[in-house]
Amino acid sequence: MKPTILFLFNSSHYAVEPWVQDGRFNVVSVDYHDTDHSEAHREPLEGVLQLSVDLSTTTAKQRVLELLWAHNMAQPSLVISFPPCTDLAVSGAKHFKAKLERDPECQTRAVDMAKLASTFECPYVIENPVSVLSTLWRPADYYWNPCDYAGYLMPWEQAHPEFPCIVPDGDRYNKKTGAWCGNGFVVPERQYRAPLEKANHGWAKLGGKSARTKYIRSLTPRGWAVAVYCANMPEILQQKVV
Repeated sequence: MKPTILFLFNSSHYAVEPWVQDGRFNVVSVDYHDTDHSEAHREPLEGVLQLSVDLSTTTAKQRVLELLWAHNMAQPSLVISFPPCTDLAVSGAKHFKAKLERDPECQTRAVDMAKLASTFECPYVIENPVSVLSTLWRPADYYWNPCDYAGYLMPWEQAHPEFPCIVPDGDRYNKKTGAWCGNGFVVPERQYRAPLEKANHGWAKLGGKSARTKYIRSLTPRGWAVAVYCANMPEILQQKVV
């Protein structure tokens, strides 16, 4: 039975592609189905089992495991999660007071969704921008910028496949991001390439709150995705699959 790589709150192909291309893993992606993003989603990637689960509920983990069992897949050997940051990212701190007045539990729910990956009995990593998750849950294990892992991309992969006029070549840009990880997750070695632009393209070249803007801002940096695969793939292949 193949090891299962589980992606939570995933809305693009970049995080899953290294594992799909390898061919030795079952790759499962669960999207949060945020309607603000749905119109910008790409078509399902061949080789990925796309599950529909409400990840905001207390039964989300059990439901995911039941669906894996129904598809004759092993329990996850690695969980990679991109939980919503709308109510957590410090870039939106000026709106926290109003949000909490409207919905006092909004950050509690956001933290619970962020923690979901850590409840699986396998290595995990949770990616989120600099946020209050560090105070409402626990400090991030490390921080990184996309340019820290730009060296993992090949010369022919420099131009972004979807947004070459917006995302700097080779994902060579700064966007400080936190990683919460555990249960044996291997932190990938950095292969730094200097950023090509000082400003974050997510704000300098994009405006408003359209689905397209939110989708582009949330895209997983390709170099980081490859680095996570390279660091953790050997360990996972040695695990006992159940």
